Amino acid sequence: MRDDDPRFRRFGSEVDRVFVEFLRGDWVPRSATTAFRPGADVYYHPREDAVIVRLELPGIDPDRITLEIEGSTLRVRGARQDQRPPDAVYHQMEISYGRFERVVALPPEVDITRVSADYNSGYLEVRLPIKGKPQTRQIPISPTDNSEGGEQR
Repeated sequence: MRDDDPRFRRFGSEVDRVFVEFLRGDWVPRSATTAFRPGADVYYHPREDAVIVRLELPGIDPDRITLEIEGSTLRVRGARQDQRPPDAVYHQMEISYGRFERVVALPPEVDITRVSADYNSGYLEVRLPIKGKPQTRQIPISPTDNSEGGEQR
């Protein structure tokens, strides 16, 4: 095969694509399929005074998604099931399937007792309200009577 042969160029492009996907970490070596890693945005929403974690999860039943907070970490787990017919012959396949897990480090100001989550149009939004601002409190000092010769504190 010569360098100007279209089959050679097509093969080179495919090798380049596989190499780039491998470097990005999208390949799972044991099964040679792409790993499912949903996109996530994490941002502070000033009007809600909350941290928002938004995950792109189309085609996933919300009942099959698990949300856990342990310490200062939010963990989102689930799976997207492949529902293609077993005898399907693909011309192109780009949708990733399988189990996923995303871990998000949370700031210490998050109030984990008031967390809420909504699933709408393929997006999971987790709202993590910020704890109330620390308040200043004046602490009264009680006088100690030292007239009996007791030890002074």
